[in-house]
Amino acid sequence: MKLRTGDVYRRVGRACPQMTYYEADRILNKHDFMALDAAIENTLACCDCKRDIAETLAQNAASENLQIGDQDVRLTLGFILDIVRKMGAMPGQRTLILISPGFLTVTPEAMLGKSEVLDMAAKSNVTINALDARGLYTITAEASEQNRGSYVAERNAAQYRGYSMTLNEDVMAELSDGTGGTFFHNSNDLEGGLQRLTVVPEWVYVLEFSPTGVKQDGSYHPLKVKVKDEGLRVEARRGYFAFRPSSSKAKD
Repeated sequence: MKLRTGDVYRRVGRACPQMTYYEADRILNKHDFMALDAAIENTLACCDCKRDIAETLAQNAASENLQIGDQDVRLTLGFILDIVRKMGAMPGQRTLILISPGFLTVTPEAMLGKSEVLDMAAKSNVTINALDARGLYTITAEASEQNRGSYVAERNAAQYRGYSMTLNEDVMAELSDGTGGTFFHNSNDLEGGLQRLTVVPEWVYVLEFSPTGVKQDGSYHPLKVKVKDEGLRVEARRGYFAFRPSSSKAKD
């Protein structure tokens, strides 16, 4: 109950405009003009400036938040990968319990990081169980958040907040599903969830296949696993990367 969560990389103090990693990704990576317009309205509400200056401030905030968010996700996935790698050298059954409020993995680099964790977990025979530290959460704004300035900006911010909080779960679900683990979420009984996740699975199967005709170009391929028997629940990874072959050659 004393566990506390927090981003390793974050903006210090109150910023104008306030912006999330999800919004920054929408503006710069997805080229979402509605997200940019909402950020400009947010800036006008906290800055006594003209619209062209507000747009510049919004673009700068998006760039900064995107860089901070990318670094935080990269470090988090790298840390999980290191833990899985070290657990692979340990004897006995290996279960990693990941307790987190979740984090966004919406960029190609983040998806590649997830795939590397899943590959390492499969090679190391490590099961990942995940617990959503948020428990039952709400997508409504917190009292600490400043007013976005207009009804449209407030509505868009609420929508983005809801999308972001839902997407935060995806990485937890995928890591647990892809390794045969369990994802405990949507419950405030965190102690009960932790006890449930510490139970070692009775049976774990690792299935492998070698795809043919796939170009080794680094692209991502969705993966769907089905079984013929009814009443069975399949937990499997949702896709894989066709890694490029290493171009480095051994030196004499």
